[in-house]
Amino acid sequence: METLSFPRYSVAEIVTHVRNKILTGADGKNLSKNDLYPNPKPEVLHTIYLRALQIVYGTRLEHFYMMPVNSDVMYPHLMEGFLPVSNLFIHLNSFLPICRVNDFETADILYPKAKRTSRFLSGIINFIHFRDACRETYMEYLWQHKSSVDKLQQLNAAHQEALMKLEKLDSVPAEEQAEFKQLSDEIQELQQLLNQDFRQKTTNCAFLRRRCRTETPRRRRTSWRKPSV
Repeated sequence: METLSFPRYSVAEIVTHVRNKILTGADGKNLSKNDLYPNPKPEVLHTIYLRALQIVYGTRLEHFYMMPVNSDVMYPHLMEGFLPVSNLFIHLNSFLPICRVNDFETADILYPKAKRTSRFLSGIINFIHFRDACRETYMEYLWQHKSSVDKLQQLNAAHQEALMKLEKLDSVPAEEQAEFKQLSDEIQELQQLLNQDFRQKTTNCAFLRRRCRTETPRRRRTSWRKPSV
């Protein structure tokens, strides 16, 4: 367990990180180096561990004093004094492997040792830093997603408004329907007359071209004379 994937902090650094990230209020102000080294105080460590679990999992304090529902104990009142330690160990035993700590034992709660405690707290602090960094990145992506959704809603609203304007432009008001129909009929009639006139003129032009082609050789034959000797 000497080669881990998280940095080892000194006792002074651990105290600083615990004050800034884990403990708050009077507990953080009263924390000192002597609480962790050379003889860690179990009650101080219990408070730090409880607060870390509350930060990560949102576990409430009263949960550590409740008997697990899947436990069948004949005399539960005998467990009341040991329940907080037992529940704390159960939660830490599932949490610390996430922090790359796999050798946590009950003795580390009841009779903590400075070196092992320093390693456990270093792993917890490193995980909380990692969690905060991931949370910051997630919140940034969440803000970008929210901004994109808002922009999409604005574009959809503008699109719907443009469609309504286009539909309004394409439609004819009721009071102008009669005039519009009359103009449409007149335009259609005029278009028919123009088409008819165009076809007639095209026919006449074609007839004149054919006539010119047939009369030109005749004129050439009549205008030709035999040269005199």
